[in-house]
Amino acid sequence: MSTSAFATDPFQTSSHSITSPANEFWNIYGLGWHLTGTTLSGTRSNSSYGGNTAWNEWDALKFAWTNDYNARNAVMGFVQGSLVNGVTTPANPTPPLEQPTGYVWSWSIEERWPDDCVTPEKPIPPKRCEDAHARKGSFHYDQVPAYINGIHLLYLWSRDATFLATMLPRAEIVMDQYLLGTMQGASGLLITPGVENQGDAFGRPSTYMDQLRSGHKDGWVNASFYSALLAMGDLEEAAGNATKALAYRNRASTFPAQYRAELWTGNRYAGWRDVNNVRHDAGYTYVNLPALVRGLPTPAEADRVLAWLDSPAAATVRGAHIGSTSVYQHVIAPRTNTAPVVTSEWDYWSNPDPDPQTPEYTEIDPRRYGSHFQNGGTFLWVAYYDIMARLRYRHADDALPKYQRMLTRVARDPNSLAFCDGFLWCSGPHWAQNSFGELNGEVGVNGEFPESGLAVLPLLYGFMGVSADLQGLHVAPELPTALVSASTAGVDYRGSLRTIKVSRGQFVEHQSEAIQATDVGTSLLTQTFLGTGPFNEVGVQVGSYGVDGKAFTLSLESSNNNGLAWSPVATRRLTDVQDNAWVYMAVPPQGTGLMYRLTVRDPSGSLAWWRNPSSTVWGAAFQGSTTLTGDFAFRVVNAPQSVLLSQPAADVADALNGTLAQGFTATQPFDRVSLNIGTHFTSTSGFTARIFRDNGEGWKLLVQQVFKNVVDNSDVSMNFASLKPGNYLLEISEEVGTISWYRGSTSNLGPNFWASQNNVSLPGNRTFSLFRGQYRVEVPEKGVDTTVLAGNRYTMTN
Repeated sequence: MSTSAFATDPFQTSSHSITSPANEFWNIYGLGWHLTGTTLSGTRSNSSYGGNTAWNEWDALKFAWTNDYNARNAVMGFVQGSLVNGVTTPANPTPPLEQPTGYVWSWSIEERWPDDCVTPEKPIPPKRCEDAHARKGSFHYDQVPAYINGIHLLYLWSRDATFLATMLPRAEIVMDQYLLGTMQGASGLLITPGVENQGDAFGRPSTYMDQLRSGHKDGWVNASFYSALLAMGDLEEAAGNATKALAYRNRASTFPAQYRAELWTGNRYAGWRDVNNVRHDAGYTYVNLPALVRGLPTPAEADRVLAWLDSPAAATVRGAHIGSTSVYQHVIAPRTNTAPVVTSEWDYWSNPDPDPQTPEYTEIDPRRYGSHFQNGGTFLWVAYYDIMARLRYRHADDALPKYQRMLTRVARDPNSLAFCDGFLWCSGPHWAQNSFGELNGEVGVNGEFPESGLAVLPLLYGFMGVSADLQGLHVAPELPTALVSASTAGVDYRGSLRTIKVSRGQFVEHQSEAIQATDVGTSLLTQTFLGTGPFNEVGVQVGSYGVDGKAFTLSLESSNNNGLAWSPVATRRLTDVQDNAWVYMAVPPQGTGLMYRLTVRDPSGSLAWWRNPSSTVWGAAFQGSTTLTGDFAFRVVNAPQSVLLSQPAADVADALNGTLAQGFTATQPFDRVSLNIGTHFTSTSGFTARIFRDNGEGWKLLVQQVFKNVVDNSDVSMNFASLKPGNYLLEISEEVGTISWYRGSTSNLGPNFWASQNNVSLPGNRTFSLFRGQYRVEVPEKGVDTTVLAGNRYTMTN
């Protein structure tokens, strides 16, 4: 809970390790309160940049969903006040306009970006800036389509008819005359006009990334243009202009192939293609991730982009992470580029003096790789696109670790990563380095980066699946397995406030307080409980002492004689565990009346199970044979499931000697699989199960789980975040002990279903089932309490 007198804490989840830092993040980087919690920020704060055009879409994305402290109204005012040549500019402006009708100004009060370094206080710029730009700012182009995208978001959420009537004619001029006309977007990629922004060694910066000489066919600008075309289709439809709407949508339909042809390099998009037809590619993540979120690549191409991000980058040479090859060296977000920017692509107008430690570095060279947020450093806002891209093309369990680590990183710094560098929100002593040795300028977080607030919103827009379009306000949840529920308060749709809550299951029994950590070590930590209702999932909260990625073994046993004897139910080796997070394991459906025992053991490193010494729930906590006070943090969950497919026939037991697999087609989303496994009377056998998806180019690994001490002739359950419809391969391998997977040799489920052993097809199909989860959606203010199947959505029109 934030301590600020002005704070709002809109987010609640089933995990305190997400809830608390998410709310603190929003209060600092979203609403932009003073870090001390005693005053509101100034206009140039973490809340917004006060109407600068480059932030139109970001500000709308950040505040369209809420009008808390008049946030959305303020952004609508910023967008309405944006200067557009021939539309909102004076009739005879001084100085005369340089760009034609429809150009959205680069800066709120200047047609050009203020990189001429001239201010009223300093009419003569520094010599380096004078040499680079000759007292003349650069024309930018990313704000042009962003203007339309901002209008679109604000209208969809507000449904303000007056706003639409005012802004649609302006958007039409920007699109028709400037983007489709001047920038030639009617037939191909946008081309920056004139001779100043041609993307070559003599070009000017063309976007917010104002030290990169991107231009001509700019990847970032063009991805935003694609969204703007779709946005215009919606705006025209809302105004009743069906013919215009269709024209824009038809143009949008042809654009991804053109974008691919110009910029695709094989595993990512290049940053830009210059006037000489040369692609420029330093591994620009800030270009690729928004392109994914906007829907430009095919699933196979998106997989290649994400695989590139998960691969090593060029080694960092300066900054806090010298020698690192991790794309995620800053944890909060991927580095802006994965290879150094070369001198010919770098505009040196704001370079510092040459570094005496590297005499080969001259005043025109790029800032040393890793030391600057436009060359190997990062911006906090990039995290939003990274997480949302993983949700769109992979699944929530792939996205959540990035989100959790970002929030945890911010929380572990006493100043929440914010630097105190003289902006209006900052008072008292200044600091320019965070707790991780990263300097202001290496990472962009606060001050002139109000867009940082976007990084917390995947909780609302992604995991909760809240969105607005012409049909209404939608809730299409996609919770990761680590979250059972999530809610957001203060959601403002059409001027009506509401709280939206989604949950994928209910707690049958739980002790959720984490007060004291009990180290696992070499002992067994156990917790008993009574099965008071049906359940199919259990969870524990563990701490890894600040180090993510640990592993441990979790098992569930049952007893029908009050603990005199125990029977195994399920055992898994849980991996990539996040610090202080809840971890959940699927189990075969359980009834009521039995006694159960959870055991945590065999950690890969220092690991603790959180405990509440004052808890009085039914059951007991043990360390070895020693009874502890209170109870460990545990949850017993009933997560409703519907059967999508079941193949129960089992007349052959294929021994696992290499790999056993089952191919199948899922016509609906699914989030649970069960396999009928035999162990030949052994009790210590196990295997590794994997799920692959056909992305059009081959099998892509999505899920991997390790099972131990498998119960003979039992259904082994896998739980995971919902996977999208498609063709899949379920495979087991890495046998421990003796394992067989049953098969119905005469089963015929269709042409896209098959069984195999060591990649050799076998008749029939394996014994397995697919399940589709369901969500409860609650909106108390609207009297909504309903359920939707995973992959479906609930829609509100009021």
